[in-house]
Amino acid sequence: MTETAHVPGLPAAVDTTPRNAVDRLTFHLARLISFAYVISIGATIYDVSADVISVPTMWVYDVVTTAIAVAFLIGGSYALQRREHIQITALFDRYPARLKLVCDAIGYAGTLVYFFAFAWLAWRLALAAVTDWEVGGSAWGKPTPVVVKVTMFLGILLMIAQGLANLRMVLKSLGRIPSVVWIAFVVAALFVLYLALMLGSDDQLASFGQRFANEDGLSPIHPLDWMWNGDFNPSIQTISFLMLACFVVLIIGIGMPIGFATGLIAVIFCVVFRDIDALSIITFRTYSFVNSYVLLSVPMFLLMASILDKSGVAHDLYDALKIWAGGLPGGVAVMTLVAASVMAAMTGIIGGEIILLGLVALPQMMRLGYDSKLAIGVVCAGGSLGVMIPPSLVLVFYGLTTSTSIGDLFLASTIPGLMLAGIYMVYVLVRCAIDPSLGPPAPPEVRNIPMMQKFAALKKVILPLFIIFSVLGSIYTGLSSVSEAAALGVAGVIVSAAIRRTLSVRMLTESVYTTMSTCGLLIWLTIGANAMVGVYNLLGGITYLKVLMTGLPLPPLGVVGVMMAILLMLGCFMDWFSIMLLTMPIFAPTIQALGFDLIWFGVLFNMNMQVGYLSPPFGQAAFYLKSVTPPEISLDHIFHSLFPFIGLQIIGLMIVLFFPEVAMWLPNFVKSFD
Repeated sequence: MTETAHVPGLPAAVDTTPRNAVDRLTFHLARLISFAYVISIGATIYDVSADVISVPTMWVYDVVTTAIAVAFLIGGSYALQRREHIQITALFDRYPARLKLVCDAIGYAGTLVYFFAFAWLAWRLALAAVTDWEVGGSAWGKPTPVVVKVTMFLGILLMIAQGLANLRMVLKSLGRIPSVVWIAFVVAALFVLYLALMLGSDDQLASFGQRFANEDGLSPIHPLDWMWNGDFNPSIQTISFLMLACFVVLIIGIGMPIGFATGLIAVIFCVVFRDIDALSIITFRTYSFVNSYVLLSVPMFLLMASILDKSGVAHDLYDALKIWAGGLPGGVAVMTLVAASVMAAMTGIIGGEIILLGLVALPQMMRLGYDSKLAIGVVCAGGSLGVMIPPSLVLVFYGLTTSTSIGDLFLASTIPGLMLAGIYMVYVLVRCAIDPSLGPPAPPEVRNIPMMQKFAALKKVILPLFIIFSVLGSIYTGLSSVSEAAALGVAGVIVSAAIRRTLSVRMLTESVYTTMSTCGLLIWLTIGANAMVGVYNLLGGITYLKVLMTGLPLPPLGVVGVMMAILLMLGCFMDWFSIMLLTMPIFAPTIQALGFDLIWFGVLFNMNMQVGYLSPPFGQAAFYLKSVTPPEISLDHIFHSLFPFIGLQIIGLMIVLFFPEVAMWLPNFVKSFD
């Protein structure tokens, strides 16, 4: 069996067929553990049902958090085996083939340094957990701490083995190893040796993790003082510049996966500018993050999207709506946007929606004689509504990162999301009214369909509405939490697929495997970013940047405008997840210091990421669509088609920026009933 992994934006898929013993171990172990997500779904649905009849289910929380944490930690190696960890390939894609291999080899050398440090710290954490037999605080003494901490150690060992296997393949392809690669290996080996000597001292780690309870109690111990006799004491401005330079070199210059590059930066800067003891913040922050019940919503929404993509429910939705276009110029495009809005409310994932619309709606509009630029813009802009209209995966991670209510974020994003859909529709109708040739009316055989037949076609909308209610309805009515609603949504999608008779064991298992890999890369990206942010915070960087931002000679709304400009610029080159992890630790406390609401800012962030999704040169929407369009539709043509819709998105962003009540009215209205 041959498998390929495709990262949007790269010219070709990567062959991920297991080639050696390590590949096979990672492949089969990860696929086996991926069914922890199935266990989580079953336990959560049982919990929701048991609440109705007041049956105690205190075990559910413990089982679910343990199961998803284990799957997250093992999933990273599965994504590494499939070469799916997120990279910024702006420069990397332009390199000759051999230079790419050189960069990969250097990247793996740095990655393994980070993995070694993580493994040693995870070993100490796991050893302490097993020795003391740490259990949770519930009545039945859950073993989650022991299981998760041991899995953290085993997971990073598997990452090391997979990293070495991947490096071996790179070196084999490289042939003669250049001097620069040998130098990178020697430097990495010396740094690992230094870490081994320092971390091996029991005195250094006698109070492992305890000193972080009170940061002020930390006394700086610079293990590299012997190099500069203690005279090297750079300012936080210098440290910030050096960290940024390392970020640019590793992530943009070399193309090293973001999650591993940020982890390596955290290790280096912690050792050089803080102390060896402080490295333990990496594993402590990792444990706190993965051991979170709210994270259940992430794999559930991803699983929903994958099953929807394979079941054909969304395809039926478009077929049901397009016959209502009638003789209106641009009518089919408007119905495409309606279908896109409903699909966004079902999944919260963008890529699959754009691909589906590109396969179903785009050929339909082109066959009817639509202007190609208008049709392409409708597909990409409509597909990007998955960011805005809840449930949105962007909002889930924003809520986790900023400790804000995901339910309130969903409510706040609803009206702006529908507003954007309405703006797109008005734009299409106005343009087609001025020039009907841009969007010709539907042909007579479609316009003259009897009204009874049109209403009969709406039965295909019942299943999508059932899915939407099972997710959003249960959240907004207070029947379930976001995580519980996500599990109910998966159940709803499975039921819908069964009704359509497209449900199969193969389809479900492939969806679970895809979820395992995607969650693995997202979680390990978060782990690396958390490590870098944690170390930067220990060095005083977050406080420094917060003071810098709030001290700008601008009114508070002007500072927010600067943040918007930064987000828009980053959106042209980076994915939303990386942008959020790198900016929110700085922007969120600044927003609070300025007196603004983080829920409102979350909607603004969401809208910025939607703009970035369409923006050249690396707007992912264009790459998704290009993967399913005919060869004659070039990437440049797609990007040129998106400019009017980017302008419409910025108009929507300005409306929410200057009129916050557009976002805040619905959550405030719901709270008025509490």
